[in-house]
Amino acid sequence: MKIIDITGPIHENMWNFGFPHGQFKIMQLDFEFLGHRYFHEGFIGLVGTTGTYIETGAAYHGYKKDIPTHKISLKRLVNIDAFVIKIDLSKLSERNNRKYIRLEDIIAAEKEIIPNGKSIIISTGHSSKNWDSDNYINKSPYFSKNALFYLLDKNLNLLTSDFPTWDNKLNPENTLERLYSSGTVILANCINLEKIKKYKVKLTAVPIKILNAGMCPARAFIIEED
Repeated sequence: MKIIDITGPIHENMWNFGFPHGQFKIMQLDFEFLGHRYFHEGFIGLVGTTGTYIETGAAYHGYKKDIPTHKISLKRLVNIDAFVIKIDLSKLSERNNRKYIRLEDIIAAEKEIIPNGKSIIISTGHSSKNWDSDNYINKSPYFSKNALFYLLDKNLNLLTSDFPTWDNKLNPENTLERLYSSGTVILANCINLEKIKKYKVKLTAVPIKILNAGMCPARAFIIEED
């Protein structure tokens, strides 16, 4: 059995989506208790989209129309079957100076038919190459409409990738409404996906149990069976 940590590291001065007060910092809160010094930290600027995170349609529709992250059943998140679609970042087509994933790229990378209701991992290597780069977000690949809709047509349990923006801000594909209405759990900004060797793996991704959050930082890992 091989375990691959696909959680991106959180640290000061890392990339962020530009939300006010969303720049992660650590504050030392050391204290003394019963004659001993304890080391303790406060996390400033830890927002729902810090690092690797889980997202539901509640982020788009609100909590009356969709579930927050703490209400996702653990059966949907722990040791689930996932299929790995590997696409070479350097070979992607470009539009508006941004690389994008076409339907043809996904179909060419499918080694066998992926059943409905499963989970899919899209691996390009973007996170591992650019996690600490100023261009991590601005140079992120995105999905063409027919590519993302092809995946969503499979009634996915969960979809994840190693790039942070799934649509093109300069020339939107207008895919996000369907994504957020699909019921698919979104696991964003994974890393080390290119280290996965097998096509079918077990995935675990669990958000921090913060009540009533549409997006929440998570820990995620892959298990490859021998």
